[in-house]
Amino acid sequence: MKQSAFPTTLFILLVTSLLVHFLWVATGASEGHLRHLLGNLSFFPTCLLSAALAWSLARRLSGQSRRAWTFFTAGILCWGAGQAIYTALDLSGSATFPSLADIGYLLLAPLFLCGVTQLWQPAQSRLQALSFLLDVAIIVVAVGDTIWHTSIRHVAAQYAGQPFALTVAVAYPVSTLLVVALLLVMASWRSRGIHRAQLAMLGAGLALNLVAHTLYADQASRGTYQLGQALDLMWALGFTAFGAAAYLRLRTADPAGELTQPLSVRGQHRLNLVLPFAALALSYAVLFGIHDTQALRLGDPGVVLLFVLLFARQGLAVIDTRRLTRSLEFQGRYDSLTGLLNRRSLSRDLDHKIQAAQGHKALVGVMFLDLDRMKHINDAYGHAAGDEVLRHLAQRLRSSTRSSDAIARFGGDEFVLTMTVADRGQLTQVVQRLLTAVAQPILFGDTEFHVTASIGIAVCPDDSADAVTALHHADLAMYRAKALGKNTYSFYEPHNHAVHVQHVRLEEQLRDALRHGTLELHYQPIVALTDTRMSGVEALLRWTCPGLGPVSPLKIVQVAEESGLMPELGAWVLTTAVRQLAEWRTVRPMGLTVAVNVSASQFALADFVPLVKRVLAESNLPGDALVLELTESTLIQDVEASAAKMRELKALGIRMALDDFGTGYSSLSYLRQLPVDILKIDRSFIATVPAEGDGFVKAILALAHDQGATVVAEGIEHAWQHQLLKGLGCDMGQGYYFARPLPSSQVIPDHPDFPLREVQLTPAELITGGRL
Repeated sequence: MKQSAFPTTLFILLVTSLLVHFLWVATGASEGHLRHLLGNLSFFPTCLLSAALAWSLARRLSGQSRRAWTFFTAGILCWGAGQAIYTALDLSGSATFPSLADIGYLLLAPLFLCGVTQLWQPAQSRLQALSFLLDVAIIVVAVGDTIWHTSIRHVAAQYAGQPFALTVAVAYPVSTLLVVALLLVMASWRSRGIHRAQLAMLGAGLALNLVAHTLYADQASRGTYQLGQALDLMWALGFTAFGAAAYLRLRTADPAGELTQPLSVRGQHRLNLVLPFAALALSYAVLFGIHDTQALRLGDPGVVLLFVLLFARQGLAVIDTRRLTRSLEFQGRYDSLTGLLNRRSLSRDLDHKIQAAQGHKALVGVMFLDLDRMKHINDAYGHAAGDEVLRHLAQRLRSSTRSSDAIARFGGDEFVLTMTVADRGQLTQVVQRLLTAVAQPILFGDTEFHVTASIGIAVCPDDSADAVTALHHADLAMYRAKALGKNTYSFYEPHNHAVHVQHVRLEEQLRDALRHGTLELHYQPIVALTDTRMSGVEALLRWTCPGLGPVSPLKIVQVAEESGLMPELGAWVLTTAVRQLAEWRTVRPMGLTVAVNVSASQFALADFVPLVKRVLAESNLPGDALVLELTESTLIQDVEASAAKMRELKALGIRMALDDFGTGYSSLSYLRQLPVDILKIDRSFIATVPAEGDGFVKAILALAHDQGATVVAEGIEHAWQHQLLKGLGCDMGQGYYFARPLPSSQVIPDHPDFPLREVQLTPAELITGGRL
């Protein structure tokens, strides 16, 4: 929305009226009656235009900000009303001081005071509130003492015996001084609803009014004041500053919106420190400047009061510093949410416990506790509910342990308990008590939460002689407890540590293998059972890890899934297999296909279908050259989405195979919902045919053929299995009876006939079949 030009017009007129007033004064003003007329009228343009800007801003704001600028507008207008009365009295030749005009003039300060109080940030404590008031008092006393010695003392002497006139004359500087002091102190505290520049403009306008009032009171008491002099420009400049403060806010696109330039915390603290002493320095500078030796005496009331206030303020600063120090010490040692020890404090405490236990031949148990269901609570009910659960559990842990035991929140939903015990049996009793305490329901509003914990235990100094290692071992044991099914505990065992280290090492080396291309694919032929002619191959992953030797394909997949490498690994397998098939087809054009296994994490990726399209296009292969094998567990996570993605792939000509059929719980029910082209009978059913009969295999064949799907039997290892499956009508087969998985160089597409041969399998091959 285009910003209105009205505020800009008002501000231009305000600056123009100030320049006209300045030029009139600079040229010596006019003489005679015209000087009185123009001198009185010259105040109205700046006064009324600044009031118009302040009111325009007030109308666009809301809440306390609107009330503040409404008070500022009223104060400016009251001053204008006082000037109107003064003009009428001055032009009629009546007495102008004291008069009704002074009521309007004097109302500016209290109305501005009401407005300023709408903008400050309430103190967070009584100590801060008292410090705020002392800062105001120090500035008022310091500046007031200066004004007393430079002006008000003389005014008091001139109006001696005229209490009303004296009161009015003194009220001008005193009332304005109070608002200026309040505004200055606001700069060192947290103000709200106002920019730094606005605050400066308001302070400057009030300071100009303070100086103008002080000089006016002094000149009026001496009878030397006359209109049209430089003193008058101070009022005009003051009102221009008020209008500029309003205009600064009106320039923003949304004046009622949140401010974008709050006072910096560093600036607040700096001003909070400097202001009181700056006020004292200003007071002494003036006193030295006027060579008032009497005022410089230590017994001067203003000086004495100022020093008392400064000492009181410094005393509060010391108290506040100690309070802040204690608060920082608490924050540095304890967790802010639960009040338990934090990680750093726990490490120091644990080191002391281990050293003390070694001297007394005792044991220190380190229990690493991780909550099992916190993520579900945070996701379903928000972090406020999660925080409440953590606070409840922290209290339960305290009540379930001794006062000498240390309890810390280690981070997130992890806690660590350390205690000195005589034997491991005592630790077992404690951890069982902790599991029971954690498992009790927690009431949050009308909702009842149930959480459990997995606890890993390290025993010092047996498992470790330092805190860092002990915590690491307890953490490893905790993961072991989670692997055992959660809501249980596990002691640290070096063997498990070695397995974990090997797992981490394996992950790093798998990353290197992917980066440097040291993985390889072997290909196991898939043959037609009727004539044993090869129709395709299945790509199977192989990897020999440096230092560890050949790694099981199942282990490779496990490491890749846990480390987030599965999408990258799956993309490499797909790309490599398709490129190899394209190379074979250039040697002998034939209908050979390649089957590639697809993991659940890879299939769920949004860019999986585009990846397949790109790989086929780069190898210049049609879609029917590729078979994608998926397991039931991959597909049933979201059957509708899986079916939609499978149909999208089938539209490219790609065939979809359901791998390991029969090993899941819902294969038969889901088969009708999924567009499957090939159904692969798991090798476990082929191996049990002699003992359990062939009824199940017959049922699978009938169901698959009824759906128009081709059936491939996996794990054919003997001639009788081949003959049996062939007799039952099974379409395809693969297994060691026909051929082992072969390197690409040994798969010869010109000779698709494979000899029937018995193959002696190793125990490992019997378990895995050598498959990915």
